[in-house]
Amino acid sequence: MEHQANYFSLYNFVPVGICVIDSNYEVIFWNTQLEIWTNIKQKDILNNSILEYNPRISEFKYKSRIDEIFQGGPPTVFSSQIHGSLFPSFKKGAKRQIHQTTVSALPAQKAGQYFAIFSIEDVSELSNRIREHRMAKELALEEVELRKKAEMTLRESETKLKELNATKDKFFSIIAHDLKNPLSVLLTVTDFLKSIWDDLSQEEIKEFVFDLNKSAKQLYNLLENLLTWARSQRGNIPFQPDLMDLSTVGQTTIDLLKMNAEDKNINLFSSIPANTFVYADNNMITTVVRNLTSNAVKFTPRGGRIEIKAVSGDDFIEIGIRDSGVGLSPEDIAKLFRLDVSHTTIGTGEEKGTGLGLIMCKDFIDKHQGKIWAESTLGEGSEFIFRLPKNLVKVT
Repeated sequence: MEHQANYFSLYNFVPVGICVIDSNYEVIFWNTQLEIWTNIKQKDILNNSILEYNPRISEFKYKSRIDEIFQGGPPTVFSSQIHGSLFPSFKKGAKRQIHQTTVSALPAQKAGQYFAIFSIEDVSELSNRIREHRMAKELALEEVELRKKAEMTLRESETKLKELNATKDKFFSIIAHDLKNPLSVLLTVTDFLKSIWDDLSQEEIKEFVFDLNKSAKQLYNLLENLLTWARSQRGNIPFQPDLMDLSTVGQTTIDLLKMNAEDKNINLFSSIPANTFVYADNNMITTVVRNLTSNAVKFTPRGGRIEIKAVSGDDFIEIGIRDSGVGLSPEDIAKLFRLDVSHTTIGTGEEKGTGLGLIMCKDFIDKHQGKIWAESTLGEGSEFIFRLPKNLVKVT
């Protein structure tokens, strides 16, 4: 045994705990580093069972794997994370250490027999560094997330600011130009009529009155859209979804725009079946259908055709206003529903528009978590479509 101790004595000079046991689990070597860590002297543990010092090793999960070592089996590692320290210290006030234990086969002098050599490495410092690295990594990730959120908030604020500026510019543009022009026309025509009234025939007076009435209607529609849009931007329009019949909306729209359509000999009709229900805000959806149909009348030539229709899907309903009007180019379609792009087109009866109605329509459909778009071929008509979810989640 003394010869074996001398054989292993080189292990006394390594900074790793070394313990060698034979197949009877008796300790045949215990190095200086283990003396320091465990406070157990070599002379007290040599030739004694390791199980007396550490009964845990007799547990099946340890002993079964160590028994394989005595048969020349592969090394086995007992990590500190799972198994803790297999060689605890009994020194009072000793600093807690984290040990990782590796058990390997060591050939004995007798052929076919093996010792089990325990290599106990202090990984306390490594564990501390790993822990510090993880903490630093977590702090860095938190910092990255905070920066991402800050950047996202900044981008959202920038987007909102651009939208607000576009809204303001659109508002002033309508007041300065689109609202001023028809008022100027009314003022000019009425001044002219006042100066030549006595020289006009009944037929000429009638013609002037019809033109004035037409301008007044356009001005009224513009003011109505402008005021509604302004209320919407301020959040003063309550969102009150309820069960509503789309066929009733279609017929109400036809009744309202019937005279406008008849003036241009346009066949305006609704193919929405009765009892086509959807959960939506009645006032908003009625305003959307009225605006889209009014635009269709504006851009459909005499003798044209306009259909208000609806298609029901599994979880949505699509409402479309299809006309046989002048149509739109892909470039013009891309400009629709946008505040930051000015897009106005003269109607087939010289009607003027601002594009405000479409912007307002998009606002209302967005409130319904829906979608609105246009499909068109230049010279072949257009269809404006909006989709509403059947299971609307109310948003205040």
